[in-house]
Amino acid sequence: MGAIGYFTTLIFGFVVITGKETVTTGMLYPTESETREVKYLNGIWNFVKSNETNPTEGLREKWYLKELSKTKRTIQMPVPASYNDITEDSELRDHVGTVWYDRKFFVPGSWSDNKRVWIRFGSVHYEAHVWINGQIVVKHEIGHLPFEADITDVVNYGQENLVTVLCDNALISTTIPQGKIVEIPNDNGTSIVQQYTFDFFNYAGIHRSVVLYTTPKTYIQDVSVTTDVIDNTIGRVFFQITCNDSENTMTAYIQIKDKDGVVVANTTTDTALNGFIDIYDVNLWWPFLMDPNPGYLYTFEVNLQTEDSEIIDIYRLKIGVRSLAWDDKQFLINGRPIYFRGFGKHEDSDIRGKGLDLALITKDFNLLKWIGANAYRTSHYPYSEESMQFADENGIMIIDECSSVDTEYVLV
Repeated sequence: MGAIGYFTTLIFGFVVITGKETVTTGMLYPTESETREVKYLNGIWNFVKSNETNPTEGLREKWYLKELSKTKRTIQMPVPASYNDITEDSELRDHVGTVWYDRKFFVPGSWSDNKRVWIRFGSVHYEAHVWINGQIVVKHEIGHLPFEADITDVVNYGQENLVTVLCDNALISTTIPQGKIVEIPNDNGTSIVQQYTFDFFNYAGIHRSVVLYTTPKTYIQDVSVTTDVIDNTIGRVFFQITCNDSENTMTAYIQIKDKDGVVVANTTTDTALNGFIDIYDVNLWWPFLMDPNPGYLYTFEVNLQTEDSEIIDIYRLKIGVRSLAWDDKQFLINGRPIYFRGFGKHEDSDIRGKGLDLALITKDFNLLKWIGANAYRTSHYPYSEESMQFADENGIMIIDECSSVDTEYVLV
């Protein structure tokens, strides 16, 4: 992994940080299997708010080289959560610019044995820079989306490590969503204010889970699944499997299991690692209130093997089998017309802001079903992967929006 170079620009007293972004592919949700381990770094982190009048201080002084508490007065900050409403400090709630997080963590010594180690962030709003033991490993823009980095060569195995995150919430004409920074006169001179036209608060921070996970050196990079229904009884599951090793011949053994763990279909593919598999007498995925058993999910299991049948990597994901069709008059699921009943929704909540909250997700879905809704629109950004999984399991349809809201054309 190459180094990420930086230059900074000062605009109205806040810092715009630019650097080479690390490319990530696949982005499978981290789950444990026979070949993968997962460790969450959620909890209480150390936190420092940058001075708006001196926003480049942390980068110039290289705060990422040692614990923040060694040089700065830190406060405790829960992760995941927006930082805005955690304290009673109005300046933190309305802060424009950068904040810093860090925490220590251990990596098991066993992870050094022929494994890759990854760090994955479910979402940091808006821009994030991540260091491990003082080495920059990833830069990412746009909140509400996951990103990750391979940190195999920068962690200390069987020892303590340090992760540092710089988060910048500033929105300008080239960010998604857009905004602008203005200086407003006050009794003490001027104050820096973030302005935007969208109708929700610009919560910021490490909004979703931070996860360490392992994969084998050769691993399943992505699994793409689409489905169709034939004669109302056969579920056809199309799949494409991507591996990080494109030079060696490997075999993917596919199994599909029902809710009871019974194998209902299987196939083997090699070379292209794509194809389709049929489920006979299929249990279709139906929205809530369209079937007595809505949200039926199968388990799609990929077992990547060598030519000698040696297991390389195993990954499982939940899938629903359904067909979608539409014309200018109606939308059909599994050949039946559907009417969308629901709401435009936000991830906002008291105290946590846009921080991932499984209790809140569970309550929201109970409320949706209680009122007889079958859908919602993600106003106006992608929601957490956990909420998408919850929707699948509960038979709730989602109109998933991107982060670009009230976007104006900008000539760059």
